Amino acid sequence: MSASRTYPKQARLRRKEEFRRVLAEGEVFPGREAIVRRAPNRLGHARLGLSTPRRYGNAVRRNTFRRLAREAFRHLQAELGAFDSVLSPRRHLVAPTLDGLRRDLERTRTARPAPRREPGRTRKRT
Repeated sequence: MSASRTYPKQARLRRKEEFRRVLAEGEVFPGREAIVRRAPNRLGHARLGLSTPRRYGNAVRRNTFRRLAREAFRHLQAELGAFDSVLSPRRHLVAPTLDGLRRDLERTRTARPAPRREPGRTRKRT
């Protein structure tokens, strides 16, 4: 895939199995604006999937997040390597920014992932 700033079908996660693989096997990188889950692929280029649950907000809010996340990915896809990434908005995020989402995606290249939790163990919410 070329280093152009497009978002073709080859750069997207589209099937449920692809999302499940990243969520089950991937590393988690919590950022300021998004939670990025990342797993290696054998395709030789980066792919992006977006998960924006309804509880995040109305359609306008969800679509704004998606649009900015796709744009951030377009700018960085050549640098991200052969990984599948799934972005989800942070619950507290009111207004996503292109720079913030780009930082969260860039961070996956250098930062250490969050430690994995034991299966079946949930986090206490206060």
